[in-house]
Amino acid sequence: MSLLEIRDLHVSYGAINAVQGVSFSMEKGEIVALIGSNGAGKSTILRTISGLEHAKSGSILFQGTELTKMKPHKVVEQGIAHVPEGRRVFSKMSVTENLTMGANLIKDRAFIKDGLERVFTIFPRLKEREKQQAGTLSGGEQQMLALGRALMTNGSLLMLDEPSMGLAPIVVEDIFRVIRQINETGTSILLIEQNAFLALNTASHAYVLETGKITMQGASQDLLADERVKAAYLGA
Repeated sequence: MSLLEIRDLHVSYGAINAVQGVSFSMEKGEIVALIGSNGAGKSTILRTISGLEHAKSGSILFQGTELTKMKPHKVVEQGIAHVPEGRRVFSKMSVTENLTMGANLIKDRAFIKDGLERVFTIFPRLKEREKQQAGTLSGGEQQMLALGRALMTNGSLLMLDEPSMGLAPIVVEDIFRVIRQINETGTSILLIEQNAFLALNTASHAYVLETGKITMQGASQDLLADERVKAAYLGA
């Protein structure tokens, strides 16, 4: 059984068909990337998996459980964590308070303490700033905090929407090193990333979306070598 399986998914915003008959799957332990231009439907797919948007039709199966009618907090309980575009940290709350918000469905205090220790091990800079207000952190530190907060849910699938957006190249390098590290500990990752070169060098498999439809798919290294992908997304 696939970890995640999307079957013939359709999502509309009024008269606009944002996602049109999308089908794809991913296995446990994989990093899978969705690439495509702005407005292709990538973020809508993640929001629909999370229960933030409603599917017009189609199926979303996570470990065999249907998600399409599920409320967002129930999706989190299934083991899916979503880091939306733009980070969205609680700016007036401290780093530790933000992280603890990610564990608000977990009642076991010892489990939460272990989760904090894990996040601070992955992101030592957050440990140094644990009492600092999130709004005073740099963009890179806020992205680390958003990732850390998602990890506090202890999910088995982490969905990342544009983690490199607005960050300096050296910070992006750091963030993607951590993404690979998180994956190596067993967390599966569904990645949306505007930097197609970076996405394809991080993921094992990728899907190309154009105007709400999957137009290409395959092993990331094969897509990196594809002339159509090079021309459209890699500036070649």
